[in-house]
Amino acid sequence: MDELPAELPLEQEIALLRQQLTTLRIDLSGKDWLTMDEAAHYCGVSVSQFNAKAGEYDLSPRQFMGKKLYEKNELYRAIHTSSGWKLKVAAVASPSIVPTSPQMEEALARLRRYDQRNGKR
Repeated sequence: MDELPAELPLEQEIALLRQQLTTLRIDLSGKDWLTMDEAAHYCGVSVSQFNAKAGEYDLSPRQFMGKKLYEKNELYRAIHTSSGWKLKVAAVASPSIVPTSPQMEEALARLRRYDQRNGKR
C-alpha cells in the first residue's frame, strides 16, 4: 500500500484510506452480476455519478434478495457503445493495428454471443 504523506490533515488521510480500502475490497473477477458499488467501480465512476447517469445509458438493476444487481455485460456494452467512446475509437487511424489483450478478445466474443442470443446482430 502506498505511503501517505505525514502532513495531511486527519480527515483527508481517513478519506484516502477509505478509498484505498474500497478499491482493495472490490474483486470483480468471475462475477456476472454486480452490486451498485461494484458497478460504479467497474465503470470507473463514483456511486453518486453512477446513480445520476445510469438511466441515460439504459442501465436498470434487477432486484434480487433485496439487492440491486447490474449485469456486467450490460455495463460493458453501455461503455462500449457510448457516444464519447465512439469518438475516441474513430480517432484511431487503423483499428486493426491496435493490440488487443486475450481478456479483451474473450470479452468481445462473449458480447457478440450475447447479442446473437438476443437477436441484436
